[in-house]
Amino acid sequence: MVRVISQQTYDDVVQENINEFEMSPEEAITEAIKEFEAQGVDLSNIIKDLAINDDSVILSCLEKLSACLSEEEYDSAHSQLEKLKNELDKDIARRIYAAKHDAYSILTSMIKKCKDNPLVIKSALKTITSLMTGHPDLLDERGISLQIEILETVDDTQTLQCLLKWIKECCIKHEINRQNIFSANIFVKLKKVLVSEKVTESEVRDVCSVIRALVLDDDVRHEYGKAHEHATVIAKSALDVLTGLLPRFKSDKAVTGDIMLTLASLIVRNEFCQDVDDAGGLKFLLDVMIDHPDVEKLNWQALKLLKALAGNDNVKSRIVTSGSAPLIVSVISRLKNSETVVSAGLACISALSLRSPSNAGVFFDCGAPMVIIDAMKAYPKSFNVQQNGSWAIRNMSVRNSMEAKEFIAHGVEDILRASVDTHGEKLENDVKAALRDLGLKVNLKERWTGKGNSLKN
Repeated sequence: MVRVISQQTYDDVVQENINEFEMSPEEAITEAIKEFEAQGVDLSNIIKDLAINDDSVILSCLEKLSACLSEEEYDSAHSQLEKLKNELDKDIARRIYAAKHDAYSILTSMIKKCKDNPLVIKSALKTITSLMTGHPDLLDERGISLQIEILETVDDTQTLQCLLKWIKECCIKHEINRQNIFSANIFVKLKKVLVSEKVTESEVRDVCSVIRALVLDDDVRHEYGKAHEHATVIAKSALDVLTGLLPRFKSDKAVTGDIMLTLASLIVRNEFCQDVDDAGGLKFLLDVMIDHPDVEKLNWQALKLLKALAGNDNVKSRIVTSGSAPLIVSVISRLKNSETVVSAGLACISALSLRSPSNAGVFFDCGAPMVIIDAMKAYPKSFNVQQNGSWAIRNMSVRNSMEAKEFIAHGVEDILRASVDTHGEKLENDVKAALRDLGLKVNLKERWTGKGNSLKN
């Protein structure tokens, strides 16, 4: 079990090393760190050099900001906020230390009282975002009300960007924050930004990042989240809006990629895939892959959306008949130095060939077996590449036994068995399924057997 200590305990040990053992400050800190680490103490939340700095920058800034609030004089607030932000950006320990000294309350008060001061509110929003990066537990009802209030009234693009980045940070790895922010009807406000005729590229990207944060399921403290429910509500209202923005920002690769990634995160139901296809989403993303063959990030984002759209069998068929198979195989081969693109491409082949012998046949005709094998050879230590490759091999082979011999001819058996040796039990079932459907020898484990007793009732 990991042990933790307070900042005061750590500081006392450093001061003791200086006063009692006549160490220099640097030696005292080094010795204190060694001592606590030997005891199994986690020092990630400790500011290591605070004990030798009599004038804490964080405390000084907070005191001056409090004075600005009490005196309602904000001329020096901007510089103090910038100084505080620079300190908070250094590490999580400083953010926790500041939070313990009422930084959250001071900053939210500053935001509320300076709503009409663009310079101060932008600095305050940036600073509170830094404070809550990796530390979202601070958010309360007052903070959420403040977020919604500013979102409803803000006109300045830069202020809106700062606000959206704060909201996003509050949602990461915090299920309760996500639910509370979503319950505050935030999406209605976000949609107003998206449908505005004067919406900018940066605003679209930041709104998309908040939407993706609202449908995350990354808080290990909660076994069940509401990511699916959030995605469903947003998708019903926003799929047509987001798809409609794709042609409008076609020339901006960053915006296009963000919209595609957001669509992929929202397509959680069968009918949503059809909605995106009906709105022209499939044609657009295939055009993106054709027009930007060497842009790694954009192709990865397009592959993510293609895989999500394959959740609908009708759309899955249209994806392949629209000529995507050679594009996917080409992307994997062309961008083979990118592990993320290769993994996404293999996942796409797996999804499109699942329960579809005709689609699998198209991939065989496009030379997919050799590309899949080369990818698995290139990334033997990548679990994602090996797993997605195993799934792709299995799905392509299960109902295409004649074509599957091409995998065997290229030595796939040795590659699959090597994957199990490297990744062990977590990959074993996937590899064995691929070997089985290739018609190769595989030793299956009998997980449970009865004792042979007859049933009495």
